Amino acid sequence: MHWPVASTGHGNEEDFVDTWKAMTQLLQSGKTRHIGVANFSPTQMATLLNSTTHPPSVHQMELHPYLQQQEFVAQHEAHNIHVTAYSPFAGTNPVYGAPKDAPPPLLENKAVVKIAKKRDCTPAQVALAWGMNRGTSVIPKSAHKDRISENFDSTDCKLEDEDYVTLTSLGEKHTHRYNNPSKSWGVKLFKGLEDS
Repeated sequence: MHWPVASTGHGNEEDFVDTWKAMTQLLQSGKTRHIGVANFSPTQMATLLNSTTHPPSVHQMELHPYLQQQEFVAQHEAHNIHVTAYSPFAGTNPVYGAPKDAPPPLLENKAVVKIAKKRDCTPAQVALAWGMNRGTSVIPKSAHKDRISENFDSTDCKLEDEDYVTLTSLGEKHTHRYNNPSKSWGVKLFKGLEDS
């Protein structure tokens, strides 16, 4: 379930519990092995977990050093729900535009560039290594062969404890969400989360 709202008639919340129940029927029939959600808030996730015997296998959400959501990630771990990070480079979504108060692009952030040079990696590899080392999977987007290869090589980027301290401080200084259709849909999304 990509959003906890209707895909048509934006502006009205759907009963995602009913949608989830329909999805679990696909699981029980063997038509799929795993089902998951994306972009749920803590309250929506609690409602879902209290309404089903089949918790999501995965929750996909925006995660990067500017939007770390550590507490929410830990809650998923406690419920054995895997977290997948989309927009791991803190990329701006042209649909929503970059706000005036946005921090510098993550891959140009001086601290990230410094870590990359020190660890003989690229800034993109630092961002991906950070995401993977905290137990999430990361899904960068690219259509360029060189960038795809660079992304795969991020498993060779070894960060040190001091790098994690630096990257954690970026989230404390620049908490920022880039993918938020709340205004255009007329629905408040991400209630109770960083930069909601």
